[in-house]
Amino acid sequence: MARTKSTRALLLISSAVSAVLVAAPAMAQEAKPVASAERGATAEVEEVVVTGAKANRFGTDTVQSGSFRNAKVLDVPLTVAVIPLEVLLSQQAIEVFDAVRNTAGVSTTGSNPIVYGNLTIRGIPVDTRANFRLDGSLVMLSSTAFPIEDKDRVEVLKGASALYYGFSSPAGIVNMTMKRATPSLSVAGDVFGDSNGGYGAHVDLGDTVGMFGFRLNAVEAHLDSGVNFATGRRYALASTFDFKPTDRLTITADAEYFDKEIVEPALFSLTIPGTAPVKIPDVGRLDPGHNIGGADWDANKTHELNLLGKAVYKLNDNWNVSAYIGRSTLERKRNNPQFTPTNLTTSLDPTNAAYGSGSVQFSAQQAQFKNTNYAAELAGTLNVGFTRNELLLGVSEAKRGLTSSPNIRTKFSQNFVNTVFIPDPHLTYSALPPSSEIDDKGVYLFDRMFLTDAIQLLGGIRKSEYSNDGSINAITKSPYKVSPTSYSAGFVIKPKTWVSLYGTYIEGLEETAAAPSNTDNANQNFPPTKSTQYEAGIKIEPQSNLLIQLAYFKIDRGAAFTANLPGTAILHYFQDGRQVYQGGEFSLTGYVTKDLAVYATAELLSAQYRDQPNIAGNRIDGTPDKAWSLAGEYTLSWLNPNLKVSAGLYHTGTQAVNANNQAFTPAYTTFDLGASYALDYKDHHIVFRVNGQNVTNKHYWAGVGGSVLSEGAPGLVKFSIAAQY
Repeated sequence: MARTKSTRALLLISSAVSAVLVAAPAMAQEAKPVASAERGATAEVEEVVVTGAKANRFGTDTVQSGSFRNAKVLDVPLTVAVIPLEVLLSQQAIEVFDAVRNTAGVSTTGSNPIVYGNLTIRGIPVDTRANFRLDGSLVMLSSTAFPIEDKDRVEVLKGASALYYGFSSPAGIVNMTMKRATPSLSVAGDVFGDSNGGYGAHVDLGDTVGMFGFRLNAVEAHLDSGVNFATGRRYALASTFDFKPTDRLTITADAEYFDKEIVEPALFSLTIPGTAPVKIPDVGRLDPGHNIGGADWDANKTHELNLLGKAVYKLNDNWNVSAYIGRSTLERKRNNPQFTPTNLTTSLDPTNAAYGSGSVQFSAQQAQFKNTNYAAELAGTLNVGFTRNELLLGVSEAKRGLTSSPNIRTKFSQNFVNTVFIPDPHLTYSALPPSSEIDDKGVYLFDRMFLTDAIQLLGGIRKSEYSNDGSINAITKSPYKVSPTSYSAGFVIKPKTWVSLYGTYIEGLEETAAAPSNTDNANQNFPPTKSTQYEAGIKIEPQSNLLIQLAYFKIDRGAAFTANLPGTAILHYFQDGRQVYQGGEFSLTGYVTKDLAVYATAELLSAQYRDQPNIAGNRIDGTPDKAWSLAGEYTLSWLNPNLKVSAGLYHTGTQAVNANNQAFTPAYTTFDLGASYALDYKDHHIVFRVNGQNVTNKHYWAGVGGSVLSEGAPGLVKFSIAAQY
């Protein structure tokens, strides 16, 4: 019933905005001229940063994450990737992985990318309950696919993040910034489709009237992944409001609701006996459009609501106080289909009569997630002797709840080559048990000390109080409470205003994920661990629209992994030993000429287990040894300045299938091509776009780890027509 009401609400709003679009030509003539909504024009309101108007349209030069909010990238002593609106539009990004694939070392694991991207950064899984942020504040729940149409940009702040955000994975923070009010009336809309038969529409309305500004976005789409049976739909409603009753006070509010339902293709789940090397399915022989699950009823259904309110009050020119409160809730129902070959020798041998044989298991489960966040901060500048200190003192609390029903598992004989259609068995979901609860409180202090304009010292301390009631499915009860203290230190040296050298040491605090569903101790809880990170690098901004970053990093964290119980083929989830990740990264973003914009990244990674008797020295599963990307957009100004062409290459190296390193997936490279044409017609800005993703239809493993493999999506051509009035 709730979903029906939400659909009706979306249709009502879409109809209303469509009516506005029809009337827009008359309104546009009466309104003041406005910048294109596509270009992300944003009203300049105190503490609401103008992100769309930056000169470096392919890599904006400020950061909106954590304690570095509003800082220039040159002054942030960590690797930062900013994917601004210009890149999102150029590549027709729809979901978050479309955006972050431009970042070196970002890949997916443990889920089918058609449903959503379970991300890893530098080979470290991004915590689905702690590492995704909305406007730098609210912890969003990521066991679904985030819409991009209502976002102004996406940031990836790599490395340990616990000093500011509390218990979270040292992979880093993925921050999404909402579109905000335009300085005057802006009405925009676009229709889009793809070569698989997917289609949809998006409307975008913004304005500022006196002290009040707003931005509204609505999306509805039919989905067709190109994989047999894997169709569905998604929609989103989002709004942001900015209120500035006085010069000193700014109040903002964000609301976002989105829903996605799509049939989930089956993963390959490999039951691997012993520790000897084995073969895995030859992905080159598989058709990425073939659904090995053989079902059209196993939909993954999610809907999420995010609410965030902030207030900032300027005490004087140097100090302000701020506070926010936010809540994220997610409900999910899925059947999590996984295909298991009967035998890893005969079932994977094309010359054997048993080729393709196995079984597919559906695990019906429903879950409800909730996050509630509070924070209050005092920030300002204090001069002490010859130093200038930018101080941040804050308190925060994050409450996380989860209830998930026990899996109801049903198995059918299947063949991944000659797939048999499986009729709907009408699986039922178990009742939801009481919710498990996590409470993460913290007090933190940061100081950016300027010894001179060229030398900065940074330090931070956080005292946490963390508790977990230990309940999962009302079965496991292992509550624990910890009160750790963590520290950070760093420096930034700027021999020139456009060059910075930096070094950083950060201690992280991390929740350990519960055991995955394909293990014999599924859902078991484990205590949290500490991580340490060292990073050093150089950043160069030779011109205002070009940024180069080079970095070396080393991260040491507690190990949690899936492996066989000794001497058996039974998968078990262990917490034991350490994991060490170290490597180098490079990125170049911006305009190398006035017509050529480039987004280039590369990473070399060594990731190994340590201090564990059975797997020490092995590569950590799901961690590519190398990754690089090269994407760009070229304006054909010599022919027509409104015509642009784009292209992209994305490479991912080999990955270990499991902690025992019994097999490795092959490296792969995908290739994209695109073009856009813009024109102005009667004061209306219109843009036509077409983008081909994986134009060679490369067959590859997109998600790897824990003895589970997921196929990459088949090639796709996307097209859209956008109009701004």
